[in-house]
Amino acid sequence: MTVGLPRRLALVVEPQPGESFASWVDRMAVRNGCPLWMMAEALGLDVRASGEVRSLAYGVVVTPETCRAIWAATGVSAEVVRGMHLEVFDGSAVELAGVRVGDKDSVRLAEGREWVQFFGSRACPRCLAASGGAWPVWWKLGWAMVCPEHRMLLVDLCPKCRVSLRRGPAGQPARLSRSRMPAPLQCGALLSGAICDQPIPQISTRAVSGELADQQQLVLEVAMRRQPALFAGQVVSAGQWFAALKATAMLVRLGVPEVLPLLDATADGLGALAAEAAAGRRRNRAGPAGRFGMAPRTALVAAGLLAVALKVAAAEGESALVARLMPLAGAARIRWKERRPDPLTRMDLPAVFTAALEAVLGGQARRL
Repeated sequence: MTVGLPRRLALVVEPQPGESFASWVDRMAVRNGCPLWMMAEALGLDVRASGEVRSLAYGVVVTPETCRAIWAATGVSAEVVRGMHLEVFDGSAVELAGVRVGDKDSVRLAEGREWVQFFGSRACPRCLAASGGAWPVWWKLGWAMVCPEHRMLLVDLCPKCRVSLRRGPAGQPARLSRSRMPAPLQCGALLSGAICDQPIPQISTRAVSGELADQQQLVLEVAMRRQPALFAGQVVSAGQWFAALKATAMLVRLGVPEVLPLLDATADGLGALAAEAAAGRRRNRAGPAGRFGMAPRTALVAAGLLAVALKVAAAEGESALVARLMPLAGAARIRWKERRPDPLTRMDLPAVFTAALEAVLGGQARRL
């Protein structure tokens, strides 16, 4: 840990609104002409002493001590620093109460549980080109699917190396290099000793409907608590709203492929859900939630799940909610019975959602 406060840096890059912490540190390193490890140390971050290092909980949560160190080095306030970390979504889109800086297990458990990428990101090529390489923190969310401004599907993988964006070798968390300069506009994945130089602004993606863009904007408004969270006509907490979306998505996944003809989603979204289900059956059949509760692996899967979940959330009252849940729960029933314990028992769901689910399944909703 850096002793005392770091010295003030002569060259400081102002964080862009909504930018992620990792993105800002990358741009700071480029501006100062130094590798990431050196930049992290200059900011007062706690980094390991190995050749390729990464600060635990990097970009996830931040301590008051680190905020003071960054303020001393850059003049960037603690409020802005916290806003660049995923903790800005704590209690809404993610639950990070158990994450402790320096505790590897707490970080690992939270990353496996929450619908978020701690050390990766989706991206809008047009946004990156316009910003010069600033990566918004919300691109890390599991519900990140489209760019509301450009109405384009977010990119998941580099088309050249097939590694998830901002991940390291073999998809593992990228570390803070002692020798390499970051390249915010390039893939940068390290594979077999070679660095992927794919320019991200040149990656092609597909246009989406205005409806999908509006759905993404709604998710962001609720995640940032700028808009009340409404579920079946009732105001609920942002955390409960996202829990209900996730629970609905789990019902959809449990019901695939039988439920697919009943879903109001695009053909591409339905195809992505079917492909995800087929791949999941080959990868994982164990665990209380298993593949049904994992974060969407692609933006297209997220779009398919969100379209259905928001339709359920928009039901006007409990009776309408029951009608919308009935086909989903019916198709999911068989695979749901195989889950022990029931994964929904661990979720803080709105009372109206729980009541509707029990109405659909009788008294079995909490025992299946």
